[in-house]
Amino acid sequence: MAVYDRSTVPESVGRGTLDPELEAWLPTGPTLGADVTIAQGRRDHQQLAVGPWPQIGSVEHLVLDGPHGSIPVRRHTPTNPASTPSGALVYLHGGGFTYGTLDEFEVPMRLIAEHAGVVTYAVDYRLAPESKFPVQLDENEFVVRWLAEHAADQGVNPERIALGGDSAGGNMTCAIALKLRDEGGPGLALQVPLFPETAFPADTASASENRTGLYLQTNGIFEMVRNLVRDRDDVRDPSITRLNAESLAGLPPTILVTNGFDPLRDVGHAYARRLAAAGNDLTYVHHPDLIHGFPQFTRSSAAAHEATLEPAALIGEAIG
Repeated sequence: MAVYDRSTVPESVGRGTLDPELEAWLPTGPTLGADVTIAQGRRDHQQLAVGPWPQIGSVEHLVLDGPHGSIPVRRHTPTNPASTPSGALVYLHGGGFTYGTLDEFEVPMRLIAEHAGVVTYAVDYRLAPESKFPVQLDENEFVVRWLAEHAADQGVNPERIALGGDSAGGNMTCAIALKLRDEGGPGLALQVPLFPETAFPADTASASENRTGLYLQTNGIFEMVRNLVRDRDDVRDPSITRLNAESLAGLPPTILVTNGFDPLRDVGHAYARRLAAAGNDLTYVHHPDLIHGFPQFTRSSAAAHEATLEPAALIGEAIG
């Protein structure tokens, strides 16, 4: 693992040696973007939704009245919150906008809440292709605004609300942070995009060298984007492709993570470079030995477990 700030982000990052525990586990695990039906892909991912779960103080199931109907949100309260009122992380799960359930992300949510000492709110937003862009953005932005408005009722410090997510969730984290900046808030204390899809990676080195066998299939990304957008949508719109934003100045402090064996490595790194060039407070973490989606694989890899605790510690330092 290498950690950089905005003044030390390297010109490029790459692969090291694949974690041997992940290498052994990959043939038995699900594949994101596999050449199977969506229904089968969702069934394959159910193996990630089985306990036992890590220790946590408490879990509460909320249902919010959102812009497109009910939005389930799962609140995790740590055993020992770092402060009263608490810091909070709204978390948007990955899965290419097409896959992902709250149960599949229960392990990382509990680990992050417990080790950061903050409350986490995992959002069960509507998936594509059943729901098209911008439904997912609408729902996730709604939850952020709802928490800012109801912070006192939730025992949350409104000055210590962070937004984070992985993969597609990292994509939407970046989009919502930009939107809140442009609309005058509510302000975020932190954004945490984990291996975000900030652009289509097809012409990058990482998409070529990591195209198959490493959980996320490069060519599957095209199908998942197609699931999200309609024919009329402009996929170069910064609301879909974050690297096309005119300016990245004035964004909240950022913790951004990339992985060596990940098709999205290079587009995530490019976003980190642009955040740094725009003068933002940045902590950039690169894992040369890990794959896309590692927080979901903590029970199969000690390295993935430790890598999940790293952003938890950084989140705790920032908003705990």
